[in-house]
This record gives sequence, C-alpha cells and structure tokens, in this order.
Amino acid sequence: MTVLEVPGCPEGSLRVVAYIQEKSPSEIVVKTPDEDCVKVLRLVLPLFGYAVVEVGREGEAHLVKAVKH
Repeated sequence: MTVLEVPGCPEGSLRVVAYIQEKSPSEIVVKTPDEDCVKVLRLVLPLFGYAVVEVGREGEAHLVKAVKH
C-alpha cells in the first residue's frame, strides 16, 4: 500500500493524480491537512479507476484510502 502525504488543494490533488498516473498503485492512502482536498479526491479518484473505501482522520491529517478497480 502506498502512503502519500500531500499539501492542501489544488497542489495536493494534482500530486496524487500525477502519482497514480505514473505508478498506478493497487491501493493508496492520501494524508492531507486540507479537508477540502479530501472532497476533491473523493470526486477525482473514481475518474482514474479507484474506489474510495475509507475517509477519516489521523491526528491533524485527513485520510483518504482508495483501491484500484
């Protein structure tokens, strides 16, 4: 499982998209300090073939876990 720590949006979501296009991991967990970035990732990840399976928090970070279809 790949864990990415990214800044808030828009830079954070752009980094995630670039990473999944390049590496195409089967599972990914994204940590971000920005709650709005979570909202963007929930919309964008399915467009790239990923299902969001978990959204939560770990301390100050927001987490998004997704798996490839």
